[in-house]
Amino acid sequence: MDIICINGPINAGKSTVGRRLAGLLPGTAFVDGDDHDAPDGAGLNTRIAAGLARIEALIAAAKNDLVIAHPLRPQDHARLAVAAGRCGARLFVVTLAPPIDVALADRGSRTLSAAERARIVEMYAEGYAGPAFSDLVLDNSAQTPDQAAAAIAEALARPRG
Repeated sequence: MDIICINGPINAGKSTVGRRLAGLLPGTAFVDGDDHDAPDGAGLNTRIAAGLARIEALIAAAKNDLVIAHPLRPQDHARLAVAAGRCGARLFVVTLAPPIDVALADRGSRTLSAAERARIVEMYAEGYAGPAFSDLVLDNSAQTPDQAAAAIAEALARPRG
């Protein structure tokens, strides 16, 4: 079983590409990390903790592959690696890393708020666009979501090791 985490800063395309990837992989479920049980208006740390707890529970209950769209810090990656290991799954992290000017632009139907733009700058400074734990770093700025998903599916199909 594979747990595929689509990582990256805000507006990198995690949810869109993740949904398309799950659609390419038979029997694979998609999990949007933005869907969490934190109360409306909760602070960032509360939202992160709630999202990770939900994702860990979904990994523990998984019977098939999962694609998860969620930005990861090193400590978050470590938590998900433990959760995947408990159920004998491989954690495969794909980091979407468009140039910052692309992430800061309104893409598709999404209009970014000032707070989101500020957080994008912080996330690039914090290394979300290229952490060492990534199995694949993909500049998806010149790709459609379908092309990015196909590139990830191809990387997943390569022999392990």
